Amino acid sequence: MKTFDVPAKASPEDTRTRIIAAAREIFACKGTRGTTTREIAERAGVNEATLFRHFGTKHSLLHEMLEQHSKADDLRALLEGLDGPLEEQLVALAHFAIERMRSKEDLIRVSLAEESADPGACVLTWRGPRDAHSALGTFMRKRVEAGEIAGDPGVLARVFMSFWFAYVFGRRVWDEGDGDTPEARERAVRSCVSVFLNGVRA
Repeated sequence: MKTFDVPAKASPEDTRTRIIAAAREIFACKGTRGTTTREIAERAGVNEATLFRHFGTKHSLLHEMLEQHSKADDLRALLEGLDGPLEEQLVALAHFAIERMRSKEDLIRVSLAEESADPGACVLTWRGPRDAHSALGTFMRKRVEAGEIAGDPGVLARVFMSFWFAYVFGRRVWDEGDGDTPEARERAVRSCVSVFLNGVRA
């Protein structure tokens, strides 16, 4: 594992960003308990004192790392711009959810591992999904009120999100040999959206 390139005059923000990126890489490989602050500092190209000056503790660094990736603003923007048939809107939401979970898969795995030792450690990781659930629940409520689907909006949002969580984290368990190609993903999305709609149509 090589260290990051360090600019001659790095700003405090650049240094923090480098440390967080280094922590994310090492936490994903070794877990938080198997990672030392010295390893993170060396990977980031700083000394350990610099890491402590910016974050105080490894636990604080973990929380800062999770904080940066816990927002659902992009989903709200997508929801506001959705148009067309409900099925196509759900397909767009599914692809968005898959991409977002895949981009955070390492963070989610770290948080799942941390939860058994420290239930509070994953709070920030789950804040994003909870915000997403809230935004998606509003979307579902509008569809229910329009008579397009039936059911409790919060439950519908939870069920819909669970499809994509299972898709991202379950592929190692039930990979059907088609790989993770765009075509295979599109087939999976279309199939799951169809199952969802068959169960919730008003």
